[in-house]
Amino acid sequence: MEEIVSILHISDLHRSKDCEITNKSLLSSLVNDKDSYTQSESPKIKAPDIIIVGGDIIRGFTNIDSSEHEVKEQYTEALNFLNDLVTHFLNGDKQRLLVIPGNHDIDWKYSKESMNKIENNRIFDSSNNVKTQLLKEVINQHSKIRWSWKDLSFYEINDQSKYDNRLKAFANFYDELYEGKRKYSIDPKSQYDIFDFTNFNITIAAYNSCYCNDHLRLVGDIHPDCIAGANFKLREFKKKGRLIFATWHHNTKGLPYDSNYMDSSKLKNFINSGIALGFHGHQHKTELIHEYSDVIEQKKIIVFSAGTLCGGPNELPTGNNRQYNLVEIKSNDDVDSIDVKLHIREKTDSSSFDNPIWAAGRIDSNLVSYHTVKIDKPKAQEVGTILIEIEQLMKNKKFEDAKERLLKLPSTDDFVRKFLLECIIQTQDYELALKIYSQPKTDAECITILDSAIRLNDKAKMRDCLSGVKNYGSTNSIINELTKKLKHF
Repeated sequence: MEEIVSILHISDLHRSKDCEITNKSLLSSLVNDKDSYTQSESPKIKAPDIIIVGGDIIRGFTNIDSSEHEVKEQYTEALNFLNDLVTHFLNGDKQRLLVIPGNHDIDWKYSKESMNKIENNRIFDSSNNVKTQLLKEVINQHSKIRWSWKDLSFYEINDQSKYDNRLKAFANFYDELYEGKRKYSIDPKSQYDIFDFTNFNITIAAYNSCYCNDHLRLVGDIHPDCIAGANFKLREFKKKGRLIFATWHHNTKGLPYDSNYMDSSKLKNFINSGIALGFHGHQHKTELIHEYSDVIEQKKIIVFSAGTLCGGPNELPTGNNRQYNLVEIKSNDDVDSIDVKLHIREKTDSSSFDNPIWAAGRIDSNLVSYHTVKIDKPKAQEVGTILIEIEQLMKNKKFEDAKERLLKLPSTDDFVRKFLLECIIQTQDYELALKIYSQPKTDAECITILDSAIRLNDKAKMRDCLSGVKNYGSTNSIINELTKKLKHF
């Protein structure tokens, strides 16, 4: 059986000060585009099942004295947009929406207030040379010392708690977005989240790549404890046979004199965690799918970059328009690999920035708007382990999700048949009942298909149903009564 999961990947939602776009215009443009790619274009693209928002939710403040008010207004605008996006694309299910912070979500007000200028007696030795120890400390990944080119001075973080508040506004926004069901920590060691989609057999780790990012240090990085903590949790999902993905904000390569990107060595950590696909933003353009391989261990990660959804003309790289991605994950029971197809959507040249029109875009300088790669299918999960998860779904009355997972399991298993029967009854899926239990094995299955045949009032299906029940040969009085009733139709 073939199955496709579609992921809408957007990033860099910050509105350009000189080129604003309203929530209504932005949402309308995306909804119209969905109608195009799901109905009239070729190849058609499946409507999104999951949305990944790759950071830079807001623009940030322009005046430090009014930063709190300005930041709050921008997050309110973003919150309203994402709420409406979830309503139109995910039927209101926020648990299928992933949001991470970007460097624009870092509030410089707090990083500035947390630092003091270092006095000269700590900087220079008796010969008026910069102390070697200070220079060593500056380049340390976890250093609290910063260099300012603006006033040619060293600064030091003296108030760590205030420094950590750089993401306080984002954390408040996150809590409000998920209505308290998910929380975002301002502790750098805990700034990651795990999203598990049981019915899609996908788990996604969401990282903050703005560790140590502030007004004097424009870098991308992830706290080592976040990678370690996520890795421990991902181990359990790998055992369940999940496809493991990850999202973070920063790109992993830059020009020789750039610093505002994340060291590609982190991809090695992701590979080690079993992550097959990575999603990021930050560079304001869709990157040609690139692959980071471990030749010795024959492992790899495939990484996608989304362009900016809202950036103005001054924020776009040369030759690029606003862009976003759709990624289709297609698996087939008969094939050992999974097809991953990246589709590029791009603002047309003739449409305006305040009312964009989207169309099939292009991957780098190529004329193609989509490209397919393959990843390994995860190892099959033991039926017993899956059934424990399905039983929990049923306890939570998520019968549609449980039914979808059960249909992927062998129908010869007695427990699978029992659980699926309950899900079919709860969802009143009479057609499926007749399809799965045409040759019933228990009284409960007989009763269900007889009742389903009566409800559907389809004579051909009634005849098939009676034949199956006859072969079963039950003496149950309820079955006998339903059989008589069916014969009179």
